[in-house]
Amino acid sequence: MLGILCGLESEAKIARRIGGARVACAASRPHKARELARELAAQGATRLMSFGIAGALHESVGLGDVLIGTEVISSQGKWACDAVWSASLAAQMPQAKRGGVYGSETLVPTGQEKQALYQETGCLIVDMESQCAAEAAAEAGLPFMVVRAVCDDARMSVPPVVMAAIADDGSIAIGRALSHIVRQPSQLVDLFHVARGTNKALVALGKAKTFI
Repeated sequence: MLGILCGLESEAKIARRIGGARVACAASRPHKARELARELAAQGATRLMSFGIAGALHESVGLGDVLIGTEVISSQGKWACDAVWSASLAAQMPQAKRGGVYGSETLVPTGQEKQALYQETGCLIVDMESQCAAEAAAEAGLPFMVVRAVCDDARMSVPPVVMAAIADDGSIAIGRALSHIVRQPSQLVDLFHVARGTNKALVALGKAKTFI
């Protein structure tokens, strides 16, 4: 059984269409992601995947690009993605990029911070679940993989409203988002760009799921 860890319900909705997979959605909360990843392993998953959208850390990765992970790095350690699995996915998705993934405990919101993180780690993308899935896979001795599509490029800013709008089930609480924007309307332009990028990334994920 393939265990898939997602951050958002929109990602999980796509992942649930992958045959033979059990999907967990962590609502972009790393502490919850760790619990869910371990539960997937305990429920009989024979391999784990981090699947969803991500931010780019380098300009070589653009909006809608799919990245197949080669390794995951976080403040807590470093984990290699399964080489055979990675090569198999790359053969089926030759347009996909391959590279390192940074697993962050918090949002990386600005282009300057993204550039600094790339310089420090060499990772091409960042998300908030991959390190959690990697940890659980290592603990259980399971193969591990990352498949992520880029929703914000290396220059884009991700406003705080993005995190504030994520409900406990991983869905987007529109009312909460609107309330946040009313209080801080300066975030609206960045939010529009991220929303457009997210739509593009989700379309890419929908195509990628065919090969998983």
